[in-house]
Amino acid sequence: MLTFSRRSGARLFAALGVLGIAAWGQERKQDASTFLRPLDQSVLEVGPVSVIVRASNKGKLSLDGKPVDLKQSAGGVYTATVNSSGGLHELSWIDAAGEQKIRFFLRTEANVAGVPAGWKVFKPHPPSVECGICHSEKQGEWSFKTRSYSETCFTCHEQKSFVQGHAHNDEVLADCVLCHNPHGSTEEFHLKMPRETACKQCHG
Repeated sequence: MLTFSRRSGARLFAALGVLGIAAWGQERKQDASTFLRPLDQSVLEVGPVSVIVRASNKGKLSLDGKPVDLKQSAGGVYTATVNSSGGLHELSWIDAAGEQKIRFFLRTEANVAGVPAGWKVFKPHPPSVECGICHSEKQGEWSFKTRSYSETCFTCHEQKSFVQGHAHNDEVLADCVLCHNPHGSTEEFHLKMPRETACKQCHG
């Protein structure tokens, strides 16, 4: 039976974190653009919708086939705010690498029965849409204001209550983005996946 000290356990999970980040980097090379917000097949309330796209090439954004005004931030990050009526909508990003589409549903009291089966409510994170809460621009690139993910997260989240919601301490689970989506999620606690799936990234 294997036993781990607190320090060796932290090293193991840190190594797994590095592997996860490396794999994510390989994924990004294959996926030239990514909708960070909202996510595909998500449900939102009618009102202004914050859109964030990360792309390696300059491109064009459209909502239901109509062009959307973009604001370009540092490091290939593009933002926009779109408004539309309730129902099903499609966002499309087109650049030199091709086209990527996502669909979302704007819910009202009148159309709640029309929400597609299996689609989940998208909860943006952080509640404010300002990138500068977590990021700063350095030499034309977005970077975190702090040295690590956890330091950034603990500027808003209470570090003392971490162990109440996690099976490990914050030294072991220092890379918050392995499990959580910092821009928003359709899962509880802004997880990237259901909780039982998140745990299985490291536990069989």
